[in-house]
Amino acid sequence: MLLTHRLSLLRRLCLSQSSFQNLQSRSLRMSPQTPLDFSSGPMVWIDCEMTGLDPRRDKILEIAVLITNGDLELVDEQGIQFVIRTDEALLNSMDEWCRVQHGKSGLTQACMTSPHTREHVSKAVLEYIKKWVPQRRTAVLAGNSVHADRSFLVEEMPEVIDWLHYRIVDVSSIKELCRRWYPDNQVPKDPLAGKHRASDDIMDSIQELSWYRQNIFVQTVSRKPR
Repeated sequence: MLLTHRLSLLRRLCLSQSSFQNLQSRSLRMSPQTPLDFSSGPMVWIDCEMTGLDPRRDKILEIAVLITNGDLELVDEQGIQFVIRTDEALLNSMDEWCRVQHGKSGLTQACMTSPHTREHVSKAVLEYIKKWVPQRRTAVLAGNSVHADRSFLVEEMPEVIDWLHYRIVDVSSIKELCRRWYPDNQVPKDPLAGKHRASDDIMDSIQELSWYRQNIFVQTVSRKPR
């Protein structure tokens, strides 16, 4: 039984690596570079790297933002990304996983030399979102396990959360449902995953949801044109 399970996992890994190469070769589409309104279904994709998991004690170290319409087309391919200047004492107080991971990725060192204060980053993020989504509470927050990012933003950048709709699109929830309902049709995994830098993670999230749309959310009823 155990051997059969391991062989099944190995087969899925091989298929996933092959499928991911195909996924990587398809770049995300760009939407017309104009501000989005409610009818466009705007989605603000945010990923944060933090010193830990407690939003009352830990802090955001890095944040990346990309914005798409409801068809997952980017309005701005570059997006924005900031590393936040952080005291060395706080960085040294991180748990072992964070110290190792953020040290290996170069984020820890970047935080000690960054010119960007928390206040500056909060203002810049809000201005960027307003540029592309000028109507308050029309865009939803999106990402993987984005409820965790949201809890930190509530503490450190409440103005950003206040601009967005209260609903969220959590790609991790879709992942869990598909794992249960479609176990033989899983999203391809990136064999090079695990960089744990905000910009990489947020692009992975958009590509993952795009894969679900193309392979799981197959259209079976007529769709009204916008």
